[in-house]
Amino acid sequence: MENLPVEIFDLILAHLTLTDWKCLRLTSRTIYTRLSSFSSYSHIHSIILSPKSSSGITLLDKLTLMEGIEHLSLSNFNYTELHTLLQTSESFRLCLNQLNSLSFARSATLIDSRIFYELLSYCKSLEKLDLSNYKFFFLSHNFSQNSNIYPSIKRLNLNGNIHLSDYAFNCLMKSFPNIESLHLLDIPLRSFITSTENRTVLTFENVCSYIQKYHERFKALTISFEPSLSCDTQIKRLFIKIPTNLIYFHIDGTLNVSTLLHFLLLFDNHLEILIVGRLKLDHTGCQPLFDAVSQYASNLKKLCVFLNIPLHLSATQQQQQIRFPVFNQSSDISLSSLKQLNDLDIQTLYPLNEIDLIKLFSDSLTYLKKLALPRNTTDDVIKHICIQSSFVLSITHLNLSNCSSLSNRSILLINKYLLSLRELTINYNININDFALIGLSICGIGKTIEWLSPTLINRQFIDDLSIWTYTITHQTLCKCQLPTYISSSCIKLRLKDFSFDNDEYSERILFMLTEHKLFNEYFYSINKLKNLKSLKLRQCIQLTNRLFRFGLRSLPNLQYLDISLCEKIDDKNLSLIGQACPSIETIDLSGCYKITEKGKQILKNTAKRVKIVDF
Repeated sequence: MENLPVEIFDLILAHLTLTDWKCLRLTSRTIYTRLSSFSSYSHIHSIILSPKSSSGITLLDKLTLMEGIEHLSLSNFNYTELHTLLQTSESFRLCLNQLNSLSFARSATLIDSRIFYELLSYCKSLEKLDLSNYKFFFLSHNFSQNSNIYPSIKRLNLNGNIHLSDYAFNCLMKSFPNIESLHLLDIPLRSFITSTENRTVLTFENVCSYIQKYHERFKALTISFEPSLSCDTQIKRLFIKIPTNLIYFHIDGTLNVSTLLHFLLLFDNHLEILIVGRLKLDHTGCQPLFDAVSQYASNLKKLCVFLNIPLHLSATQQQQQIRFPVFNQSSDISLSSLKQLNDLDIQTLYPLNEIDLIKLFSDSLTYLKKLALPRNTTDDVIKHICIQSSFVLSITHLNLSNCSSLSNRSILLINKYLLSLRELTINYNININDFALIGLSICGIGKTIEWLSPTLINRQFIDDLSIWTYTITHQTLCKCQLPTYISSSCIKLRLKDFSFDNDEYSERILFMLTEHKLFNEYFYSINKLKNLKSLKLRQCIQLTNRLFRFGLRSLPNLQYLDISLCEKIDDKNLSLIGQACPSIETIDLSGCYKITEKGKQILKNTAKRVKIVDF
């Protein structure tokens, strides 16, 4: 390992936790020297220091070289701990001096801005500051006591800070005069408050004034509005002065398609990332949306659009009362002008039907890597994507949540063709069962094997196994190469005495079938996806413990598995996960009430690194 090229060495490090990484330093002097500066770890993972465990700080103090520490999280520190660390640890101060990114995300302990500004004074190279969900920090009223400015900070994340006020916002912006990226997601902007409320509420007028004043500087902007109010007027006011350098825009607010068209026209193909929340469609449906994006946002690399649903309706009422327009076959839905698009989320565009989706994915979207599909997606849409789309070899993330029309056949097609997948999400599907992941399509009547495409079957595969009953239907002119091969169209293979119930005899049949040397030649299991790192099967209620014995047999890169609310799964076969998925780190078992504490302990014993999520 000491002689490995740097690229391969770093690739190995990418799979290690910080604890494993520190243990690796102790294996040889050469490796110790290579890792002594943190550079081989910090460019892949953020370094997180916690006062509950001094190992991270001790490790910093022992280092002689401080190069390469670029990302640091201090979310668990309070005022006293940070003050002590700044006064006593030279290594910590040197570390701050070279930081590129600093995070206090989700901190609930640091509530005094004085130590915050003192810490920033050591961060000479800091560009990114993450203060998202910083619970109590913005209740402090001593922001004005700081007179220093920090010109290096260009990206500021304030997402989720509902206590952020005009007063605190203005003080922060004075301290950070060169902000190019500003994120204000989940902070509902309000309007027209009295002057006495500026210390408790962040207003649209204040944010708008700041953005218009420095509009030429902004490259990224995320903004939210009150869910119940239309924000069409505010958006038009916000872009009276056009931010010509803006390439990332995320708006979470109720707006009409006409407003979207208005600001896309202003940006004139500058945007690279567009995320729109709570879009309101008119009677023409999705057509104006796709026309606007195709014409005025052709440089987009990421497009996510979410439709507005009235907040006062329950989920059942939404399904019953909301009626979206249905397109006919003449609808001209296209994204062909978006040549650089690599991330497309149309999960809530419910008006799109099968014909629209097939037409959409007939376009040349060569660079598409991430795709989230709407609930109207059918097996034919998946077949078109897998067999005829231009991005079949590039797609790495596929989200099929709530696509209730999909059957096992779609998953088999994905297993066969989408070999670059890293993340597959099939949440909330009542049709898909274990056999989709095992690689089998079995017709319920007669337990007949269904084939994805016409196949020549080696007669040895049939003769070796005593699990079949079959009928040969080929005609005199059939081109089957008997006696060696027979066409799948000329034979009906049935599993003898097989039951879909999880009984011992049926498991023996599955064992004999999946262990045969020719099984992988004719059937396409989830194990074909060797790059898969995340598999989400939440509330796929047909799944059973067969999944672990015959489905997940060899996924060496799988790190995250979600089988929450899969009510049929119990303790059986859980011990096989660790061997089949040696890289597994997290398994979500929430709502799997049949899994006992004993089963969880068995899982932990066989998968040493696994973290079990169970709510």
